Amino acid sequence: MARQSTPVRQRLLDAGDEVLFVDGSVHTPVDVICRAAGASPPSLYAHFGNKHGFLAAALRRRLDVWAGVWQRAIDATDDPVERVLAVFPALRAYQEEYLRERWCAFSATTSAVPDPSPELEAVLAEERAMLHDRICATVADLPLTQEVAAALVRQVCIAYAGTIVSMLREPDAPSIAAGEEAARVLVGAALARSSDEGVRGATCVG
Repeated sequence: MARQSTPVRQRLLDAGDEVLFVDGSVHTPVDVICRAAGASPPSLYAHFGNKHGFLAAALRRRLDVWAGVWQRAIDATDDPVERVLAVFPALRAYQEEYLRERWCAFSATTSAVPDPSPELEAVLAEERAMLHDRICATVADLPLTQEVAAALVRQVCIAYAGTIVSMLREPDAPSIAAGEEAARVLVGAALARSSDEGVRGATCVG
């Protein structure tokens, strides 16, 4: 009874989280999602237009949660190195306390939907931009040359992406720990490389 009192749009999105991103795949048919939500296919189309619209809404909800979790991890420390690395404790908290997923809902959707609708592509592009821009903003507070800062942004983004892929193959905790340690080594190497010619607050180019 309590479930049926939940608005159908929320039930559909909750079911989508489980069916598309945790237990199943992005290719799961609409009727399976609707059965899990206790809703009808017409209700999904009425709220979201089509499956791409539904995917976009489900990803938008995840992106909003992820953005908040990551920002809180950044704000929790004044150490500039830890702020660069905050994406990893944020990922740990996201998986343990907020929205679980098999690996990455955005990566899964990107690989499974080669021709996304404009609405879906906009959410995917926003997630990609946020990853780059937030790493860029935190790296800018390190005493690095512009060239080294730009390289470090790319390297930390790749360390994060590698962590996401590892989570599909191995348990979350060791995957995140290994990704965080790899990124920490990269930050240390970048600081050492710039030690003789570092520029405080270098503009990030990436």
